Amino acid sequence: MKNILSKILKFTSVTIPTKVKNSFFEKFGDSRNVEWLHADDFYEAIFYLEDSEHIAHFDTTGKLLNLKRNLSIHTIPEHIKEKAAQHGELMNVIEIREEEIVGYELIIRDEDLIRFSLLLNEKGGLIQKSKL
Repeated sequence: MKNILSKILKFTSVTIPTKVKNSFFEKFGDSRNVEWLHADDFYEAIFYLEDSEHIAHFDTTGKLLNLKRNLSIHTIPEHIKEKAAQHGELMNVIEIREEEIVGYELIIRDEDLIRFSLLLNEKGGLIQKSKL
């Protein structure tokens, strides 16, 4: 039965290298509900830490490449809120870190309820806007 469900739902078992596991637990040892995915050149861990969802990317040596964290709309920096308001209603915010904050990924919707993805740098500068 498990094999049939795996084929139907396309689940695959991910084997995580020891270096990657050790690096993850060293940085995020108190995390909960960890799920792993593997792409060609990195491993992705999706987990909860301090009641917020995080996504961490590691290379095959265990080096943390970047970390994304879902933020509460009420906790984001004011300059990011202001930039979002120029484009529509703020729906979701993800902070992106590569050793320090490098940007924010926002989901906004305009007055016609059309959703957009905004990618902002740490100062609120618009990098990319795309319709979802």
